[in-house]
Amino acid sequence: MRAWLPWVIVALLAAASVATIRHAVADETVSEINGKLYEAGKAQANTGLNIDDTVWKYLQAEARFAVRQAPQNGHYWGALARVYYLPRSVGQTAVSPDYMAAYEAHRHAVVAQPSSGYAWSALAYASDHLFAQNQLPGGKAALEQALVRAVALGAREPHVLRGVVDLGLANWPVLGAATKQDVQRAVNHLALRHSGDVLFIANQRGALPIVCAEQALALQKVCMALAPNHGG
Repeated sequence: MRAWLPWVIVALLAAASVATIRHAVADETVSEINGKLYEAGKAQANTGLNIDDTVWKYLQAEARFAVRQAPQNGHYWGALARVYYLPRSVGQTAVSPDYMAAYEAHRHAVVAQPSSGYAWSALAYASDHLFAQNQLPGGKAALEQALVRAVALGAREPHVLRGVVDLGLANWPVLGAATKQDVQRAVNHLALRHSGDVLFIANQRGALPIVCAEQALALQKVCMALAPNHGG
């Protein structure tokens, strides 16, 4: 029995080395993808032109490669989703983002990292697009689950809270009472240090009366202006 121990240890070390190499390769790949996505977004903003389909397919292949190296890494699935969000051009034809494919990638991300508030917030973003088109698997319940999990797991992450507040206010009329409470919790958490962000989002969504009802924002000038007895 003991004679096999050195070989077992060697095998375990070899497996660990392979996993480390896979992660390193995937990290480098995703870093390259993020750089190219940034460049593509910047170019689109400046010129109005979409990325060419050939380049898009290259990025898709690279993102899929990273996922294969470490499918348990939610960040790699997130990179694949970001590729699907990118509009592209096939010849003279514009191809819209593939929100369903992005949604599926984000679903894999939350399976890989179920305790990540960021992953759930990103899933909520993809869910919102599909929900608006009546194409979201699971419908409203799926959107609400993503929002609720994002608040619970990302209560200290401003980026996560901004996403929840934005999507929560955008879908406020259809949310259940319990989900609305979670969105209000996100409003209060974010308002502690970023009250301006909350007010900006609420103003964009036409939802100032909703956030101004929260104690954390009630004394903000814009909220006081909404009060029935303002001005005496």
